[in-house]
Amino acid sequence: MTQAADYTHRTTVQKLGAKPGERVEVAGDVGTGLRGDLKDTLGRGLVRSGALDGAVVLVASEDEAKQALVRYRARLRDTGYLWLVTWKRGHDGYINQMSLVPHAKKLGLIDNKTCSIDDDRSGIRFVVPRALRKGGASSDSGDGSILTGGATA
Repeated sequence: MTQAADYTHRTTVQKLGAKPGERVEVAGDVGTGLRGDLKDTLGRGLVRSGALDGAVVLVASEDEAKQALVRYRARLRDTGYLWLVTWKRGHDGYINQMSLVPHAKKLGLIDNKTCSIDDDRSGIRFVVPRALRKGGASSDSGDGSILTGGATA
């Protein structure tokens, strides 16, 4: 029998993987606490333009999620991450996060982590697969080029 990992000792920002100095944008009402904690961890303010190391975006529908995937993929550095935050099962506006995966794949993104944000919301992280990153495992170009045929969600 496999044991489930216990992440209760980790803060939400630790679960999101934000690191000092990163360029991160937050969109939607993810809570003032999370915004403040992100700023504290980053050691800087949140950004609204330019290339991104990460984004944390609250989405309320599958259509909104598709739009966010397209919008943020264009700005995401190859080593960056996009967290789509959704309402958990049982809440109005619940989105099955797995329904977002095919849309992300069309944009050259894969899902590689989920986590609880708070009692009401959870997140799913999308990243560029290592095999598709320009220049190997790291790239600072941040041009958001799509390397998989250019389909849109």
